[in-house]
Formats: sequence, C-alpha cells, structure tokens
Amino acid sequence: MSSNKTLVKGLGQLEATTLVVGGIIGTTIFLITSNIAELVGSPMLVFITWIVAGLLAGAAALCFAELSAAMPETGGTYVFLRRAYNSELISFAFAWMICFAYGTGAIAVVAIMAATFLVPVLAAFEFDIAEYVNEIAVILIVVLTLLNSSGVRHGGLTQNVLTALKVSLLLLVVLIPLVLVDMQPARLVQGGFGNNSLGTTLQNVSDAMILCLFSYSGAYFVTHVAEEVREPHKNIPRAIIVGFLIVFGLYLLANVTYMSTMSFVDVKSSEHIASDVMARALGPKGAVVTAFVIFCSAVGVLNAQLLNYPRIVFALARDGYFFRRIAKINERSRAPSNAIVLVGIIASIFALSGGYVEILGYIAFVIHFFVCLAVLAVIILRIREPELPRPYKVWGYPFTPVAFLLISAVYLFNLIVTKPIAVMIGVGIVLVGVPFYFYWSRKNAAPAAIL
Repeated sequence: MSSNKTLVKGLGQLEATTLVVGGIIGTTIFLITSNIAELVGSPMLVFITWIVAGLLAGAAALCFAELSAAMPETGGTYVFLRRAYNSELISFAFAWMICFAYGTGAIAVVAIMAATFLVPVLAAFEFDIAEYVNEIAVILIVVLTLLNSSGVRHGGLTQNVLTALKVSLLLLVVLIPLVLVDMQPARLVQGGFGNNSLGTTLQNVSDAMILCLFSYSGAYFVTHVAEEVREPHKNIPRAIIVGFLIVFGLYLLANVTYMSTMSFVDVKSSEHIASDVMARALGPKGAVVTAFVIFCSAVGVLNAQLLNYPRIVFALARDGYFFRRIAKINERSRAPSNAIVLVGIIASIFALSGGYVEILGYIAFVIHFFVCLAVLAVIILRIREPELPRPYKVWGYPFTPVAFLLISAVYLFNLIVTKPIAVMIGVGIVLVGVPFYFYWSRKNAAPAAIL
C-alpha cells in the first residue's frame, strides 16, 4: 500500500501513556472537590466518592484495553461498536455525535477554560485579555490543529511535553501547601460518614460520582489512535493501566491536600479550591500560580482531544459513511489532516458561538450510553467470538464489565427521570444524523465516487 494510504506508527509506550494521563487530567481536579463536599457532607465520604468513581472508571478503562488490544484500529470505540453489534448505523451514530456535538463541543469547552484561566495569569503582568477569551480559545484550537495536522509524531511529542508539565505542576500544587500550611490529618476523618440516613447518603454519593466520573474520563483516548501506536497489543493496555493508576494516585493526593489544609466548612464554600489552598501557602501569588497550572493542564487536554477525536471522524469517512476527502491522509505528514482540520473548524465555531454549553448538557446521557455499549461489547465478543486473539484480557471478567454496567444503568435511569427533556434532545441530536447515514449507505451501494 502506498505511503499516502497508510497512517504512520509514530507513537510508542511513552506517548500512549502521556495521552492517557493528559487526556484525563484537565481542570476539574482543581475545582470540583468543593461541589462534591457540598453534596456528600463529610471528608471521608469525599474520599469514598473519589475512590469508588475511580474504580468504576478503571473498570471501563480495562474493558477498552481488551478491545483495543484485540482490534487495534483507528477509531477505537467506533470500531468496537461496529464489530460487536454488526451495525454500521450504531457506529455511525457514535461518530456523528463526536463530530457534530460531544467531541467538538468538548474541545470548545476546554479551549474556553484554558483561555479563562490565562486571564488572571496575564493580568498579573498588566495584560488585560478578559474581553478576548473566545478569540484566544479559537487561537489555541487553531495552533494545536495545525500542529497535529503536521504529523502524529509532533502531536505525540507535544503531548509528552504538556503531560510532563501538567503532572509536575499538579504535584507542586498538592505538595507546596503540605509543606507551608499547617497540615491537620485528623480533618480527613472528621465527621465520619455524616449525619444523613443511609438512603440519603447513598443518593448524595451517587450524585457526586457523576462529577468524579467526568473527571476520570479520557482513558480511552489512546484506543482511537491504535493504528499509529507501535506494538498496540502490548503498549495500549500498558498505557491505559499505568496512566490510569498515575491519575488515580494524583487525584487522591490532591484531595488529601485540600482536606488536610482547609477546614471542611471552607472546603465546601470554596469556589476555586486549588487556588484557595495555594493562596494559603504563597499568598495572593498562589492564585496566579494555580491559574497558570490549570491553563497548562487544559492545553494538555486540548491537544489530546485534537489527537484523538478526528481519528473517529477519519475512520467513519474511510468506511465510506462521510465525505471521502475527510479520509484522505496527508502524503507528507501521514496524518489524517482533513479530519483534524474539520474537527478544529467545528470546535472553533462552537467556541465563538457559545453553543457548546447547551449541547454538552444535552449529550451527557448519550455519550455514557455509547460507553456502556462499548463495555458490553467485551461480553458480546467473548461469547460470539471466543477465538478472537486477545493479547490482553480484562481483570475480573465478567464482574468488572458487569459492575460498570449495573452502576451505569442506575446513572442513566436517574438522568431519564430527573432530566427527561435534556435526554430527549440529546437523543434527537443523534437521530438527526440517521438520514445522512442512509444517504451514505446508498452512496456505498453505488460505484465509489470522490465526493
């Protein structure tokens, strides 16, 4: 096959691992512990929530590791859905949602967050950019779009640098207060399990886990670039396991810092908990330092998104269910540049318009439903294709996928009951793509043509 028809295997074990770590750690770990504390009511329950959510997200990550090791193809989840359910429609619906709603909307959100936290950093040097947050977000998207279009090696190297930077800075945020602020470990168990009834406590923890699960999402990013990973049958499972454990440890360490250096009352009332903790350690400069850390962390996620989401759209086009030009591989960079540019353009439009907030709220049910379908694919393929080579098999099967699916069923049912309109709109966004699926199906049935 000629060089302009194939992707290049430019990612090794290190790049795969930094894509996992960089794709998970974003801005939420610096912000949402206060929201979780307000919901659950005690430090111990905060830790239990983070731990249980981590175990649940880890179970899903292990399932993706098995699937990707067995089917190391570009598109990841898109490929798993097509194979397990023998349905181009289901996989098309997932890719459609990524291209026109969740994926591009998430890129816009992260870019806006990065630009927002850049404001106080530059304000410290007397540069006022508060009026240009949306424009700066677009600039960030454009720069990283061009960088990733220049080749997967450049995107991978950038991910290595950004992930190393964000992990180092996160460690500073959690370790500096432990050294400079009066640490009181007794605060970690203060109040026990709270004063609510068991039923209320379980409901509150369940609500808080939604926030935590979002903070753990991203471990599957590496599966979408599987064709570009060297020895994917070994490197992808290792990257997911090692990367997720790194994140899990960092998240728990961050919460130890928050809970042991602030009273629980202050934790619950804090609007920017990491900034408040750093301010206690370094004074007013602490907030600026934290803003810079969050900016760097957000940019790292942004690069991971632009390295991963376009590959899903590329896989869709390569299968003939989208414009064929989007499936073209750049002859020079060997990257799916057209798909990357398309995703960057749509994300930039979202960033300028502000429509991403509503779309992401509507699509929460649908994206988790697709994740559940992918996890269920592990069980389906184990039964239907026992002979499929599986270089890695998920630990604790079948308990691991079943546990994730049962808890997810409760979460999805809760969304249907509490946010029925949002769920229906989210499903509607996906259904809008169905006519386009049948259009491309007919195109595939006819002689191939360049669109």
